[in-house]
Amino acid sequence: MSLSVRQLRNRATSLAVGAACLSTVAIGLAPSAQAANIDKWSSFWQPCGTYMCLYYHQGLTGASWTPTWSSDTDLGGNKFGDHGTGSDGAGQVVRNNAASMGNNTTNCRVATFVYTDFQGDNNWLTAGHAGNLNSSLSNNEASIRVDTCT
Repeated sequence: MSLSVRQLRNRATSLAVGAACLSTVAIGLAPSAQAANIDKWSSFWQPCGTYMCLYYHQGLTGASWTPTWSSDTDLGGNKFGDHGTGSDGAGQVVRNNAASMGNNTTNCRVATFVYTDFQGDNNWLTAGHAGNLNSSLSNNEASIRVDTCT
């Protein structure tokens, strides 16, 4: 069975349209970034810094870290230190090692993100609160910022 040039073109066009439709469906199914408020308890006791702190363990325990400025686009260059909450984890890189977070501001929301440059899923806290990072960010965070001050 021999196909004409026109029939071959029609089949090629049909295949291309089908592939484009499948690509569009796949893009539509891609997960979008999710934000989660992790307010668990009120806590103005933040021994490690002015803005916000990340802690090596849940419950604001273990070694801790706070940014020099109000935000940090890549936590990979930072290390946890012993700031009064325990030395376990001191010297470890902060990126992908934090389990809880505290917000020591009086009027700002603080968020930590799964990717650098404040991208992807994030957990956030309102002023004066602390909490354990949820399962998508616990030991899986790459950047942090002070956000939405009122």
